[in-house]
This record gives sequence, C-alpha cells and structure tokens, in this order.
Amino acid sequence: MIQLLLSAIRKKRQYVAALIANLAIACMGASMAWTSPMESKLKDMDESPLPEAPTASELSWIGSILTLGSLLGPAFAGFVAHRFGRKLALLISAVFFLAAYVLFLTAQSVAQILVGRFLQGCGIGFAITITPLYVGEIATVERRGALGSLVQTFITLGLLLDYAIGPYVSYGAFQWIQMALPLLFVAGFVQMPETPHFYVSKGDYGAAARSLAYIRGEPISELQAELNSIQFSVEESLRNRGTIKDLFIDHANFRALIICTGVVVFQQFSGINPVQFFAQTIFDRTGTDIPADLSAIVLGIFQVISSIVTALIVDRVGRRPTLLTSALGMCCSLTALGTYFYLDNQSSEVASTLTFLPVASLVLFVIMFCTGFGPIAWVLLGEMFAPSIKSLASSVVSSICWLTSFFILFYFTSLDDALGSHWLFWIFAVCCAMAFVFTYVFVVETKGLSLPEIQARLNESAPVMASASDKC
Repeated sequence: MIQLLLSAIRKKRQYVAALIANLAIACMGASMAWTSPMESKLKDMDESPLPEAPTASELSWIGSILTLGSLLGPAFAGFVAHRFGRKLALLISAVFFLAAYVLFLTAQSVAQILVGRFLQGCGIGFAITITPLYVGEIATVERRGALGSLVQTFITLGLLLDYAIGPYVSYGAFQWIQMALPLLFVAGFVQMPETPHFYVSKGDYGAAARSLAYIRGEPISELQAELNSIQFSVEESLRNRGTIKDLFIDHANFRALIICTGVVVFQQFSGINPVQFFAQTIFDRTGTDIPADLSAIVLGIFQVISSIVTALIVDRVGRRPTLLTSALGMCCSLTALGTYFYLDNQSSEVASTLTFLPVASLVLFVIMFCTGFGPIAWVLLGEMFAPSIKSLASSVVSSICWLTSFFILFYFTSLDDALGSHWLFWIFAVCCAMAFVFTYVFVVETKGLSLPEIQARLNESAPVMASASDKC
C-alpha cells in the first residue's frame, strides 16, 4: 500500500513542481494588491510610517510604478533563464520581493516606497516570464493547459492574502507576513530540478535525463522517446535561433504575435488591475451595507474558486469558447457597474435600492476574468510560439502587457475624477465587447494540438481569420 502511494506521488511530480514554482506567482498577486489595504494606512498618520500623508499624485505613482518594474523585468529574466537556467531566474524573483518588503518596513519617505514598488515590479517581471516557461517545459502535453492555468489561480491566491489580512493588521505586521511568501517559495523551489530543456541546450544530456526521470517519476529507459523529442526540439531551436525580425517576417510567428498581444492588451483594458489594486477603495465608494474590507475578501475568494475551475476545465472546453464567454460576461458586469455609479452620481432613488449591484457586478466581473482572459492569455503565450522564438516573444508580449497596465493605472484616478466612475466602467465594458470581436475573428483554437499542429494552423494561407474548424 505504501509503495503504491509513493509510486503515485512520484508520477505526480510535475504537479508538485508546478505548484511550488507558482508560489512565485502568488508573490506577484500579493504585490499587485499591496495598495488595496495599504493605501488607506499610508494616508492615516496614526498607522503610516511616513512623516506626512502622500499626495494624490504620489499615490498614483505608488500604484503604477510597479508596472514599470514589470516592464523591465522580462528582458533580464529571459537573459538569465537562457544563460543560467530557469530555476535560478525564478529564484531571483524572490530576491526582488524580499528586498521590497525590507524597504517597506524601513520606509521613511515616499521615494523609498516607490523604490520598493519598483522592485516588486521587477520580481513580477521575472515571475510572469519564467514561471510559464518552467511549467511548460516540465508538463506533459495532456496537462499543459491545466498546469499553465495555475498562473491565474496563484495570482488570485496572492490577492486574497492581501484582502484577507491587510485591513486587520498594522502596516509593519503586514510587511512581515508578506515576506513569508517568497521565503516559503525559496524553501520549496530549491528542492525542485532544473528543466530538461535547459540542460539539453547546454549539452548536458546526462543531467537532462536525470531531470526528466525525476519529474516523470519513471526510469529514463521508459522516457527515451520523450527525451529524444526534447533534444530534437531544443537543438532545432538552437540551430535556428529567432530574432526580433523573425517575429514579423514569419507568418506563423506574426499571427501568434497578433493573437497573444491582442489578448493581453484586452486583458488589461478590461480594467482588471484597477479593480484588483484599489478593490477596497472602490467598495468604500459604493455605499453598500457590506464593509469594504469584507467585500474585497469575498471578491478574492471568488477569484480563487473561478481560477481553480478554469484549470480543471480548460483542456476540455477549449481556449476560444472560454475567451468568448469571458469577454461577454465582463462586458455585462461592467455595464451594470457603470449603470449603478451613474444612478448614484445622479442621486437617483433607484440607486438606494440597488446597493447589492456593485458587489454582485464586481464578483461576476472577476469570475468571468479569471475563467477566461486572466489565465488563457498566458496559456496561449506558452503554446503558440516555436522554441526558437518563445523566450523573445514572451518578453515582447509581457512588456506590452505591463506598459498598457502602467498607463491604465497611472491615469485611472485622474480619469475617474474627470469623467466619473460610470463612464470609466462603461469604457472598460466597450473594451470587453471589442475583446469578444477580436477573439471571434483572430484567435485560433489550440486545445489538444501539438506545437507542429498549432504552427500549421497559424501558417494557413487564409487571412488572419478564424477558420471553420475553430469551433466556438
């Protein structure tokens, strides 16, 4: 009985490695939501470590500078991963997160907070670039979608940690609690192996064989076909190393770039980051009977649940249907949320009877996001590009993602004041409607397809349109 149990655990090592690797993504989620409970504490002179309350402009920078670090991180992460390995690159992300929390603990000025937020962004850049790469290289084809979807699940776990703990502890205690997450990640991940793909790229075939045998929990004699496939794929990639030019002149690469860039841009224009970064502030303004901190916790719980569901169904339902449903659901929920704020702005008596609507709308919004545009964007990024160009493409798409996020976060408060919350959420709703159209027209289905099959579909000579075989 014990031997059967140990055998079962050995065969599930790819799950263990993927789960532990994604703790870096949980650190990312916690960094993203740091401002949600901390903004009010920084403005409260009884709790703030700062000598005076930050101005509105300083708060905008505290919320948005993280994305500038996230913008720079991917390029350095790709270099480290290629030169020194995926494992070391992912461990470096924890160093950035830990350094940020040390700065927060000792903060004496807004500038120090800004440096810490920038370092959090660098950690995010490393984590979001390398984790999908690491997981993609240790996962079997059958589990690629499910394990790839763990990114969104762990982002939401990090968010929930902030929502559930931040409002109820002091500023200093919160930083110590946050530090535990990267420390836990380091303690677990140092035990995990480097990927076979990296070892093959360095010509160390013995280490590659041992790594693959450990991850699969089987003797290497039974994995020779998979090892040969990895060796062929990596060596072919090294012989035909991609350049930025190849992203645009190769039809399959260019089509994949359009799809992945479009999905991550619409992911950001859904308004998800303002909702996550300032969830507690948004709930404070709705005037509901439910306390803002409790509403944020409810939001976080639904995010986690819906992300887990996505990981379980994505390899059965497919990418396109999930994205289409996600875009439609987000559009409807944001329209309802904008309508509530419009009625409230007009001092309509109807608004007082719809106090449930903001919480219900935001819960529906995050469920729809976490079951579609949240995780699938990163799944597609890991599936569509050939190994020779994947690292470069990931850096380009990730950088575009965070550049878009920076502008949305930086101008969110200003636009909110200038236009009103109702117009802002209606604009996000229109963007989600456009995301539906983009998905229907451009995105191809990749469920159950190998890389050569995906590349063949992307290389079709027809215009960049969904073919009849791309079932909704």
